[in-house]
Amino acid sequence: MLLVAMAVYAGAAITLSWLRALNFGTDAWDLGIYQQALWSTAHGRPFWETLDAETGGFGSLLQVHTVFVLYLLVPLYAAAPGELTLFVVQSLVVAVAAFPLYLLARDLTASPRWALVAGVVYLAWTPTLAANLYDFHAEAFLPLEVFAVVLLFERQRFGWGLLAATVAFLTFEFAAVLLFFVGAFFALPDPGFVTRCVDRLRHRSGGSGAGSDWAGALRRYLADRRVWAASALMLLSVLAYGILLLVRHDLLSPLLGISPYPSTTAPYLIGATPTELQLSLANLGVNFATKLSYWLLVLALLGLIPLLAPRALLISLPWFVFTMLSAGTGYVTLGFQYGFIAGSSLLVAFAFGLARLSRWYAAHESSAASHPGAPEGAGSRSAVRRAGLVAGIAVLVAVNVALGPANPALDGQPLGSAYLVSYDPPGGYHQVQQLVGLIPAGAPVLASDDVFPFVANNVNAYALAWVEDNFLRLPFNASHLPEYVLLSADRTTSVPGWLADALYQPSEFGARGAVWSTPVGPVLLFEAGYSGSSETFGASISPDGSYAGSALSPAAAGYATTETVAPYAPIVESDPGATGPLFGPITFSLPPGQYTFTFSVRSYAQYSDDPPPSNVTAFFVGATSWASGLGFSGSYTFAQLQGDGWTTLAFTVTASAPVLDFTITGFTDTPSAVVEVAGLGVSTG
Repeated sequence: MLLVAMAVYAGAAITLSWLRALNFGTDAWDLGIYQQALWSTAHGRPFWETLDAETGGFGSLLQVHTVFVLYLLVPLYAAAPGELTLFVVQSLVVAVAAFPLYLLARDLTASPRWALVAGVVYLAWTPTLAANLYDFHAEAFLPLEVFAVVLLFERQRFGWGLLAATVAFLTFEFAAVLLFFVGAFFALPDPGFVTRCVDRLRHRSGGSGAGSDWAGALRRYLADRRVWAASALMLLSVLAYGILLLVRHDLLSPLLGISPYPSTTAPYLIGATPTELQLSLANLGVNFATKLSYWLLVLALLGLIPLLAPRALLISLPWFVFTMLSAGTGYVTLGFQYGFIAGSSLLVAFAFGLARLSRWYAAHESSAASHPGAPEGAGSRSAVRRAGLVAGIAVLVAVNVALGPANPALDGQPLGSAYLVSYDPPGGYHQVQQLVGLIPAGAPVLASDDVFPFVANNVNAYALAWVEDNFLRLPFNASHLPEYVLLSADRTTSVPGWLADALYQPSEFGARGAVWSTPVGPVLLFEAGYSGSSETFGASISPDGSYAGSALSPAAAGYATTETVAPYAPIVESDPGATGPLFGPITFSLPPGQYTFTFSVRSYAQYSDDPPPSNVTAFFVGATSWASGLGFSGSYTFAQLQGDGWTTLAFTVTASAPVLDFTITGFTDTPSAVVEVAGLGVSTG
């Protein structure tokens, strides 16, 4: 049954991750980072990725995170380089983590059924899938590794447990912190030990035997192999954290031949002090309600069962403190990779909490069965209790699934950020792959962040941030332009001015190709020195002449071609006495060609006995475009527009290259004139 649940989860997670990619939901941060790092490693540059080089000056991802274990993925990614490979690996790793958790719960409860609850709840837990859908992250390995260490220590397989801990250290640096507290958990004496010691000390007057008992108990505790192994794990965790810091700072550069560790790494959290980790008591009050709500929520989604094992919650303590003392809310938002960190500790407490719940349940069942005076209805009450327990677990699983990103009924609004998916992805993904195929292997390319994963298998690919950031450490500037620029319409505002000024200069760039219909708008590829025609991949924007509507909103297709809207009724009317924007901005994306835009307009005096002068401007149309310089401006007098009929206004522009964000806005200029616009039409040719 658990294998079925693991297979269902893995299949769902892989499918939904792929659907996110088809919807252009992946990003340079962070899928592109891992793609490029693995690709670079396979081609002789150890975990080189340009994203952290741009923002922090790092020469390798290994200087940012201790992801040495990902060397094992390099041959696989070299053989099958692409997003889907990482989606499959991550989803399988997350699914497999249910198995050691199941074994742990089975050992603790002595029941495969209770153990199955632990495995299924972990797989169904909303943060598990939500974190899985956020691209690809090394944190996804933590649940498997932490569960394995706890299982092996619980079974007193300490050598294997320390080996598993070492693998975790080489996966992600925070693993050392988590496993230190795993060691502290196993080093704790049993709950009655302290009580017995205090009791003995209070009654030492009764003779030396009490003191001897206390000392003997202490000696037995200190001689316990479990305590020694737990202490070794704690010591190993401290050493690992320090050694990995040293390796990142001082040893990687000469060892791997990469650039030195940067002198300033803000806003990166790398170090061993609260200051270096940007932690402060002053941050406790920053977004306190959000932080507390998050922890209450993730516990509630586990049925509060971890609270039944307060000692095991010790493992969650470091992450809880970290999130509370940090100023950011990303750590306490469902849908980010940090859900794996919370889950790797909370689900351990869940397993120990299940053990306590199972003992309570077994005690009640046993008591009811053995009570000599049990009434005839005791069996039915037991059945009701059993049915209630099963129903409660089923509801817990159902609630987690219903609140997660897999539920289409949420209509794109799952709990938390929980990265969105669509079960009906639009086209464009494979066409962009074809477009990117025009870029020679290894050619320098600068891409907007939302399409960077398409070019990540290139050591010379760089990304723009989602908003313009002139402080990125790009190897390009106005005097040293990239050979290729891959840009989506959604990210035109992220393009620095020096690049925007050059893209439509024929002496610098030419539009090599375009994909006109994607979830992020048209995607264009510019090539330095290209002077040929622009190639279209996939279907062009489909003609749709229906620009009717109260706000003159353009059709979703992007632009209309041969039909105009008949002036059958006022669509937009200016307020009497008002001036300013009347409609728009209406934004188009234009393939190369000639376009004629028509408006049906009329105007009348606000007060018939006091009309405006006939030569006063009543209506103004302005059109601009991003970077290309294509535009239009026209003003029309009251005399041109007044009367009972409609006046058709038109202007024509010619786009010699693909144009993004061609925006039209209409304005009224005269308070004493009312202007009505009945429709907008666009024709080509």
